[in-house]
Amino acid sequence: MPAEEVLNKYTKTVIRRAADIKAIFFDVDGVLTDGKIIYDSEGRELKHFNVKDGQIISYLKKAGIVVGAISGRDSAAVAKRCNELKMDFCHQGILDKTAVFKKLTDFHKLKKKEVIYIGDDINDLGPLQLAGLSVCPADAPVYLKSLVDLNTKAKGGDGVLREVADLVLAAKGILSKILKNK
Repeated sequence: MPAEEVLNKYTKTVIRRAADIKAIFFDVDGVLTDGKIIYDSEGRELKHFNVKDGQIISYLKKAGIVVGAISGRDSAAVAKRCNELKMDFCHQGILDKTAVFKKLTDFHKLKKKEVIYIGDDINDLGPLQLAGLSVCPADAPVYLKSLVDLNTKAKGGDGVLREVADLVLAAKGILSKILKNK
């Protein structure tokens, strides 16, 4: 069964914590994207997003999981992608991600242990330390990866959110139901 294959990659502790998750918050550049910023000849910012990350968001939301971005940068491309995927929130230009993390947990009436935070750099340290399950992409700096609960196999922009979402949905017993209905 595919859901069991997903869970076989993780420790019992990670699976247990993933089963309690009610929200996934994440950085954008370096998580949903490869972290590269591309400008066209007119100065417009371009980004590559992985369709696999986008595909799973509707399933997370159907499962009642809050999903949203906390980005240090402002980007029209990010706003468009978050809106297109109907994320619960998209906070951009955030200098203090820890404060926003706390406000979001309060607003959504979440305990910190019910939130996954996915980040890839120094400005993500605060939320990573507060989250019930902290996650870094495979290509995050070594010193950051050593501080989190889970390092994904995927690099930034290569399905990091999908990998984490599959874990959460499988740990909750929802992934098997999704696959049976397809």
